[in-house]
Amino acid sequence: MEASNLRRRRFAFLRRRQKNRRGGHMTVVEHLDELRTRLLISLGAFLALSIVAFMFYDPIFDFIIDPLCSLPADKLGPQGCKLNQFTPMEGFQVRLKLTAMVGAILSSPVWLYQLWAFIVPGLTRKEKRYAIPFVASSVSLFMAGATFAYLLMPTGLRVLIGLGGENLVPTLRADSYVNFVGLMLIAFGVTFELPLVLLFLGLAGVIDTSLLRKHRKGAIVGIAALAAVVTPSQDPYTMLAMAVPLYLFYELTILLLHFLTRNRPKDSV
Repeated sequence: MEASNLRRRRFAFLRRRQKNRRGGHMTVVEHLDELRTRLLISLGAFLALSIVAFMFYDPIFDFIIDPLCSLPADKLGPQGCKLNQFTPMEGFQVRLKLTAMVGAILSSPVWLYQLWAFIVPGLTRKEKRYAIPFVASSVSLFMAGATFAYLLMPTGLRVLIGLGGENLVPTLRADSYVNFVGLMLIAFGVTFELPLVLLFLGLAGVIDTSLLRKHRKGAIVGIAALAAVVTPSQDPYTMLAMAVPLYLFYELTILLLHFLTRNRPKDSV
Protein backbone atom coordinates (compact mmCIF):
# COMPACT_ATOMS: atom_id res chain seq x y z
CA MET A 1 0.00 0.00 0.00
CA GLU A 2 2.78 2.39 0.94
CA ALA A 3 4.64 1.58 -2.28
CA SER A 4 1.51 2.31 -4.31
CA ASN A 5 1.01 5.65 -2.57
CA LEU A 6 4.64 6.55 -3.16
CA ARG A 7 4.36 5.77 -6.89
CA ARG A 8 1.22 7.91 -7.19
CA ARG A 9 3.00 10.73 -5.39
CA ARG A 10 5.94 10.58 -7.77
CA PHE A 11 3.72 10.68 -10.86
CA ALA A 12 1.71 13.56 -9.41
CA PHE A 13 4.97 15.41 -8.68
CA LEU A 14 6.05 15.13 -12.32
CA ARG A 15 2.61 16.10 -13.65
CA ARG A 16 2.57 19.14 -11.41
CA ARG A 17 5.96 20.26 -12.76
CA GLN A 18 4.71 20.03 -16.33
CA LYS A 19 1.47 21.85 -15.51
CA ASN A 20 3.25 24.68 -13.70
CA ARG A 21 5.73 25.14 -16.52
CA ARG A 22 2.93 25.32 -19.08
CA GLY A 23 1.13 27.81 -16.84
CA GLY A 24 4.12 30.12 -17.01
CA HIS A 25 3.45 30.76 -20.74
CA MET A 26 7.17 30.96 -21.53
CA THR A 27 8.46 29.92 -24.91
CA VAL A 28 11.65 27.95 -25.45
CA VAL A 29 13.42 31.14 -26.54
CA GLU A 30 12.27 32.93 -23.37
CA HIS A 31 13.54 30.06 -21.23
CA LEU A 32 16.91 30.19 -22.99
CA ASP A 33 17.03 33.97 -22.55
CA GLU A 34 16.31 33.62 -18.85
CA LEU A 35 18.97 30.92 -18.55
CA ARG A 36 21.51 33.16 -20.28
CA THR A 37 20.70 36.05 -17.93
CA ARG A 38 21.11 33.91 -14.83
CA LEU A 39 24.34 32.41 -16.14
CA LEU A 40 25.70 35.90 -16.79
CA ILE A 41 24.81 37.01 -13.27
CA SER A 42 26.50 33.92 -11.81
CA LEU A 43 29.55 34.39 -14.01
CA GLY A 44 29.77 38.07 -13.07
CA ALA A 45 29.73 37.24 -9.35
CA PHE A 46 32.33 34.51 -9.87
CA LEU A 47 34.68 36.79 -11.84
CA ALA A 48 34.33 39.69 -9.39
CA LEU A 49 35.10 37.56 -6.34
CA SER A 50 37.90 35.75 -8.19
CA ILE A 51 39.53 39.13 -8.87
CA VAL A 52 39.27 39.96 -5.16
CA ALA A 53 40.83 36.59 -4.32
CA PHE A 54 43.58 37.25 -6.88
CA MET A 55 44.48 40.44 -5.00
CA PHE A 56 44.64 38.58 -1.68
CA TYR A 57 46.53 35.61 -3.09
CA ASP A 58 49.34 35.55 -0.49
CA PRO A 59 47.19 35.08 2.65
CA ILE A 60 45.00 32.59 0.78
CA PHE A 61 48.04 30.57 -0.27
CA ASP A 62 49.36 30.66 3.31
CA PHE A 63 46.00 29.30 4.46
CA ILE A 64 46.09 26.49 1.88
CA ILE A 65 49.65 25.48 2.70
CA ASP A 66 49.20 25.60 6.48
CA PRO A 67 48.12 21.90 6.76
CA LEU A 68 51.37 20.91 5.05
CA CYS A 69 53.47 23.15 7.26
CA SER A 70 51.93 21.56 10.37
CA LEU A 71 53.57 18.20 9.55
CA PRO A 72 56.75 17.05 11.35
CA ALA A 73 60.00 18.07 9.66
CA ASP A 74 60.92 14.46 8.85
CA LYS A 75 57.79 14.16 6.68
CA LEU A 76 58.50 17.24 4.57
CA GLY A 77 61.84 16.51 2.93
CA PRO A 78 64.69 19.00 2.42
CA GLN A 79 62.46 21.79 1.05
CA GLY A 80 60.33 21.90 4.22
CA CYS A 81 56.80 23.12 3.53
CA LYS A 82 57.89 25.13 0.49
CA LEU A 83 56.42 23.92 -2.77
CA ASN A 84 58.40 23.47 -5.96
CA GLN A 85 57.81 25.23 -9.27
CA PHE A 86 59.11 23.33 -12.30
CA THR A 87 58.03 25.59 -15.19
CA PRO A 88 57.95 29.38 -15.64
CA MET A 89 54.16 29.33 -16.08
CA GLU A 90 53.40 27.09 -13.11
CA GLY A 91 53.29 29.94 -10.59
CA PHE A 92 50.74 31.82 -12.69
CA GLN A 93 48.66 28.67 -13.21
CA VAL A 94 48.65 27.95 -9.48
CA ARG A 95 47.51 31.49 -8.77
CA LEU A 96 44.67 31.25 -11.29
CA LYS A 97 43.52 27.85 -9.99
CA LEU A 98 43.55 28.96 -6.39
CA THR A 99 41.72 32.23 -7.00
CA ALA A 100 39.15 30.50 -9.23
CA MET A 101 38.48 27.95 -6.51
CA VAL A 102 38.00 30.68 -3.89
CA GLY A 103 35.84 32.70 -6.29
CA ALA A 104 33.56 29.71 -6.93
CA ILE A 105 33.13 29.10 -3.20
CA LEU A 106 32.51 32.75 -2.29
CA SER A 107 30.04 33.25 -5.15
CA SER A 108 28.09 30.08 -4.31
CA PRO A 109 25.17 31.97 -2.66
CA VAL A 110 24.67 33.89 -5.92
CA TRP A 111 24.79 30.99 -8.38
CA LEU A 112 22.83 28.69 -6.08
CA TYR A 113 20.07 31.29 -5.84
CA GLN A 114 20.11 31.78 -9.62
CA LEU A 115 19.80 28.01 -10.03
CA TRP A 116 16.84 27.89 -7.69
CA ALA A 117 15.21 30.94 -9.31
CA PHE A 118 15.45 29.27 -12.71
CA ILE A 119 13.68 26.18 -11.34
CA VAL A 120 11.01 28.18 -9.45
CA PRO A 121 8.51 28.51 -12.37
CA GLY A 122 8.11 24.73 -12.25
CA LEU A 123 7.39 24.68 -8.52
CA THR A 124 4.22 25.12 -6.50
CA ARG A 125 3.69 28.13 -4.24
CA LYS A 126 4.50 26.04 -1.19
CA GLU A 127 7.74 24.71 -2.69
CA LYS A 128 8.87 28.22 -3.67
CA ARG A 129 9.11 29.06 0.02
CA TYR A 130 12.06 26.69 0.26
CA ALA A 131 14.27 29.07 -1.78
CA ILE A 132 16.04 30.82 1.11
CA PRO A 133 16.40 27.63 3.22
CA PHE A 134 17.72 25.84 0.13
CA VAL A 135 20.42 28.44 -0.57
CA ALA A 136 21.35 28.88 3.10
CA SER A 137 21.55 25.16 3.82
CA SER A 138 23.41 24.45 0.55
CA VAL A 139 26.11 26.99 1.38
CA SER A 140 26.27 25.85 5.01
CA LEU A 141 26.62 22.17 4.12
CA PHE A 142 29.24 22.88 1.47
CA MET A 143 31.27 25.00 3.90
CA ALA A 144 30.88 22.33 6.59
CA GLY A 145 32.21 19.67 4.22
CA ALA A 146 35.09 21.87 3.05
CA THR A 147 35.97 22.79 6.64
CA PHE A 148 35.88 19.13 7.66
CA ALA A 149 38.23 18.27 4.79
CA TYR A 150 40.61 21.11 5.74
CA LEU A 151 40.77 19.96 9.36
CA LEU A 152 41.52 16.39 8.21
CA MET A 153 44.18 17.54 5.77
CA PRO A 154 47.23 17.36 8.13
CA THR A 155 46.41 13.79 9.19
CA GLY A 156 45.64 12.76 5.62
CA LEU A 157 48.90 14.23 4.33
CA ARG A 158 50.88 12.56 7.10
CA VAL A 159 49.36 9.18 6.24
CA LEU A 160 49.82 9.57 2.49
CA ILE A 161 53.41 10.79 2.68
CA GLY A 162 54.31 8.09 5.22
CA LEU A 163 52.93 5.28 3.04
CA GLY A 164 55.91 5.56 0.70
CA GLY A 165 58.35 4.54 3.42
CA GLU A 166 61.62 6.11 4.55
CA ASN A 167 63.36 5.52 1.20
CA LEU A 168 61.14 8.07 -0.56
CA VAL A 169 61.92 11.75 -0.10
CA PRO A 170 58.83 13.93 -0.65
CA THR A 171 59.26 16.73 -3.19
CA LEU A 172 55.90 18.36 -3.52
CA ARG A 173 55.03 20.29 -6.68
CA ALA A 174 52.94 23.45 -6.28
CA ASP A 175 50.46 22.62 -9.03
CA SER A 176 49.88 19.06 -7.76
CA TYR A 177 49.44 20.19 -4.17
CA VAL A 178 46.87 22.87 -5.07
CA ASN A 179 45.00 20.32 -7.22
CA PHE A 180 44.97 17.88 -4.31
CA VAL A 181 43.72 20.44 -1.78
CA GLY A 182 41.12 21.79 -4.21
CA LEU A 183 39.77 18.33 -5.01
CA MET A 184 39.58 17.44 -1.32
CA LEU A 185 37.66 20.60 -0.42
CA ILE A 186 35.29 20.34 -3.39
CA ALA A 187 34.74 16.58 -2.98
CA PHE A 188 33.78 16.89 0.68
CA GLY A 189 31.76 20.06 0.10
CA VAL A 190 29.69 18.65 -2.77
CA THR A 191 29.20 15.27 -1.11
CA PHE A 192 27.87 16.91 2.04
CA GLU A 193 25.04 18.30 -0.14
CA LEU A 194 23.52 14.83 -0.65
CA PRO A 195 21.38 14.91 2.53
CA LEU A 196 19.89 18.20 1.33
CA VAL A 197 18.92 16.58 -1.98
CA LEU A 198 17.19 13.73 -0.12
CA LEU A 199 15.40 16.18 2.16
CA PHE A 200 13.95 18.27 -0.65
CA LEU A 201 12.95 15.17 -2.61
CA GLY A 202 11.11 14.05 0.48
CA LEU A 203 9.40 17.42 0.92
CA ALA A 204 8.37 17.31 -2.74
CA GLY A 205 6.83 13.87 -2.24
CA VAL A 206 9.20 11.95 -4.50
CA ILE A 207 10.53 9.81 -1.63
CA ASP A 208 9.44 9.25 1.96
CA THR A 209 10.94 8.13 5.26
CA SER A 210 9.73 4.53 4.89
CA LEU A 211 11.69 4.22 1.65
CA LEU A 212 14.83 5.65 3.26
CA ARG A 213 14.52 3.30 6.24
CA LYS A 214 13.93 0.31 3.99
CA HIS A 215 17.12 0.94 2.02
CA ARG A 216 19.47 1.63 4.93
CA LYS A 217 21.79 -1.26 4.01
CA GLY A 218 21.91 -0.14 0.41
CA ALA A 219 22.63 3.40 1.57
CA ILE A 220 25.61 2.19 3.62
CA VAL A 221 27.05 0.36 0.60
CA GLY A 222 26.37 3.34 -1.67
CA ILE A 223 27.97 5.80 0.74
CA ALA A 224 31.06 3.60 1.08
CA ALA A 225 31.35 3.30 -2.71
CA LEU A 226 30.84 7.05 -3.16
CA ALA A 227 33.52 7.84 -0.58
CA ALA A 228 35.94 5.46 -2.33
CA VAL A 229 35.32 7.09 -5.71
CA VAL A 230 35.12 10.75 -4.69
CA THR A 231 38.07 11.10 -2.31
CA PRO A 232 41.15 12.07 -4.36
CA SER A 233 43.64 10.50 -1.96
CA GLN A 234 41.96 7.04 -2.04
CA ASP A 235 43.37 6.20 1.40
CA PRO A 236 41.14 4.34 3.91
CA TYR A 237 41.44 7.09 6.51
CA THR A 238 40.00 9.79 4.24
CA MET A 239 37.31 7.50 2.85
CA LEU A 240 36.18 6.58 6.38
CA ALA A 241 36.25 10.24 7.38
CA MET A 242 33.82 11.01 4.56
CA ALA A 243 31.61 7.92 4.86
CA VAL A 244 30.84 8.20 8.59
CA PRO A 245 29.48 11.79 8.51
CA LEU A 246 27.49 11.01 5.37
CA TYR A 247 25.73 8.10 7.03
CA LEU A 248 25.02 10.23 10.11
CA PHE A 249 23.54 12.85 7.78
CA TYR A 250 21.43 10.11 6.18
CA GLU A 251 19.93 9.19 9.55
CA LEU A 252 19.47 12.85 10.44
CA THR A 253 17.64 13.38 7.14
CA ILE A 254 15.20 10.58 8.02
CA LEU A 255 14.46 12.18 11.41
CA LEU A 256 14.11 15.67 9.98
CA LEU A 257 11.93 14.52 7.09
CA HIS A 258 9.71 12.58 9.49
CA PHE A 259 9.30 15.71 11.62
CA LEU A 260 8.48 17.96 8.64
CA THR A 261 6.00 15.54 7.04
CA ARG A 262 4.43 14.02 10.15
CA ASN A 263 1.07 15.73 9.51
CA ARG A 264 0.95 14.95 5.78
CA PRO A 265 -1.68 12.37 4.75
CA LYS A 266 -0.12 9.20 3.39
CA ASP A 267 -1.88 9.52 0.07
CA SER A 268 -1.26 13.28 -0.31
CA VAL A 269 0.51 14.59 -3.42
